[in-house]
Amino acid sequence: MLSPAGLFKSSEATAPAAGSGLRLCLRSVTAQAHARLDRQLGSLDLAALHGYRQFLEINAAALLPLETSLAAADVARLLPDWDMRSRTAAILDDLACVDGHADPLPPPAPLDAGGVLGTLYVLEGSRLGARVLLNAIKHSPDARVLHATAFLRHGAGQHFWPSFLAILDSDHSARHESSAIDGAIQAFAMFERAAARVFGPNFAGSSFAGPSFAAGRATA
Repeated sequence: MLSPAGLFKSSEATAPAAGSGLRLCLRSVTAQAHARLDRQLGSLDLAALHGYRQFLEINAAALLPLETSLAAADVARLLPDWDMRSRTAAILDDLACVDGHADPLPPPAPLDAGGVLGTLYVLEGSRLGARVLLNAIKHSPDARVLHATAFLRHGAGQHFWPSFLAILDSDHSARHESSAIDGAIQAFAMFERAAARVFGPNFAGSSFAGPSFAAGRATA
């Protein structure tokens, strides 16, 4: 989920406003969770070792089981370059640099075709604010923080997001709208649960299954 100050800017940070109904629907139903995470994770001081370690541990707790579930769902059939997109190895390397610990959440339920699309929408979109976060840590006085940037730099110079949007905007993908919504909501829920581990039960996202998402989905 990356985040402080909006690493997770999703498609709308860099893409034109026009888009498929599915893309806009996913944006709508995840907007509240997105905002909650940005507010909470924005309190982390990424230039400090402790804050950056927490940032990586939160992301790893959700990213690892989500990527495992995507692989189990044969995501490479949809994205033949999946091995290049996966960030599991990168975040584990960074955690080792900062003496962090990967404690993955339990994996989500098996993903169908739409669930794969919704999960990818969340994970691929989360790359888009990486430059902002790299700027936040570049003046860190701690060399371990400065060297632990494989996760944030992953995919730089590639066209992972536009190539994913080409798939998401296809007529074939539109047929999986309902399960894609479920997949995106489930992926955000994983990141919110990971954040709640650090910020405690008062973190709004820890009650993710509450009415806010039901309302968002009903009005999408």
